[in-house]
Amino acid sequence: MRFIGILLELALVVGICIGVYRLFFARPAGEVGGRPERAEVAADGTATWQVRHYGAGSDRVVAVSLVSDHGHVLDEHVVDRIPDGDPDWEARFLRAKQTAEERAFHLGSGSS
Repeated sequence: MRFIGILLELALVVGICIGVYRLFFARPAGEVGGRPERAEVAADGTATWQVRHYGAGSDRVVAVSLVSDHGHVLDEHVVDRIPDGDPDWEARFLRAKQTAEERAFHLGSGSS
């Protein structure tokens, strides 16, 4: 009987660990890296790689994103994360955008 209790406690701990992992680290389907929708959209061919930049705290993130025809970000490759106070901000931003455009071109040409 004690063995069954230990197994139940172990199962509970494993379940809690999985729940915490999914809550903080795994991304839901339809967001960046969401596997089910990404596979579905990739099979349909209705997603495109696009250059994006957005603010994240006090940083500007330049990325290449796989975007569905509905506007959902399915996957993302961050090219650079530029702090707002960086003295070389404009040059870094322009280099990152150029690199992102090149990656988007290559990723888009390889997916067809």
